[in-house]
Amino acid sequence: MDKLFIITLLGLLILANGVAENMVSDNFAILEELESFEIDEENDVLLFDIPSWTSERGGKVLVNVDSFGAVGDGISDDTQAFVKAWDTACATPEAVFFVPSDRHYLVNATRFKGPCEDRLVIQIDGTIVAPDEPKNWDPDLDRQWLEFSKLSGVVFQGNGVIDGSGSKWWASSCKTNKTNPCRGAPTALTIDSSSSVNVKGLTIKNSQQMHFVISKSASVRISQVSVSAPGDSPNTDGIHITQSTNVVLQDCKIGTGDDCISIVNGSSGIKMKRIYCGPGHGVSIGSLGKDSSTGIVTKGGPGYCIYQGDNQWSQD
Repeated sequence: MDKLFIITLLGLLILANGVAENMVSDNFAILEELESFEIDEENDVLLFDIPSWTSERGGKVLVNVDSFGAVGDGISDDTQAFVKAWDTACATPEAVFFVPSDRHYLVNATRFKGPCEDRLVIQIDGTIVAPDEPKNWDPDLDRQWLEFSKLSGVVFQGNGVIDGSGSKWWASSCKTNKTNPCRGAPTALTIDSSSSVNVKGLTIKNSQQMHFVISKSASVRISQVSVSAPGDSPNTDGIHITQSTNVVLQDCKIGTGDDCISIVNGSSGIKMKRIYCGPGHGVSIGSLGKDSSTGIVTKGGPGYCIYQGDNQWSQD
């Protein structure tokens, strides 16, 4: 009875705090686990409800890219400001790497490496835009734009946009014009060699090639993410999963010129629920066993997917 009274009282206090004018919740809300999705509770990732922090609130340390010299006019190169802000946020416990709203940040191909201190939040509310000229791309990062690696227990969230500015890349593709040389192009957002990662609310659009790659990672949850590119843009897969385990995709809207979701070699425990797909080629499991190797995908479990282009839908 005492426990019930305490739980009820806490519930009333949380409700009162949520409706109070100009109040910002200091509490984390745990992302609800999907049925049968195995992940250690102690490694589960916690989410902020409202993206508003100060260094005194909730123990979080705000690391704003503007404070490191980012201009946010879509013209000035803000790459080094992002790198410096990342280095600080990564080395600071309870940090929020913050990209403010109503700004456009031009960022060149960059690797954001971990491991980082505990409970890092990557809050993207503004727009991060890629250089639009393929000829000026860094040849050492010819297949990446924004790559995050070796992270654990990290949250990516916000209402911001990751814009790959891919139109010139598409025009130079051999799939668009057979006289063009066939070559690879960058992926807009990559999460590599990471675990216990949540991605929520972001928009990824007009990638040079694939939009969002999850590689060599475990226990990744993606929800309320929007991915978009023209239906005739070549090789612009929405979400591509490779060599990864325990990945949940939920409540995402994906429309591209290639597969909405592609799952390839060495992936297992992939679950999908309420995925809206179109335009696009649906969900594919392919490119397995390339070059006489052994390719395995196990325990794929879609909830249901909707295919807009031909008015078909499937449910499982």
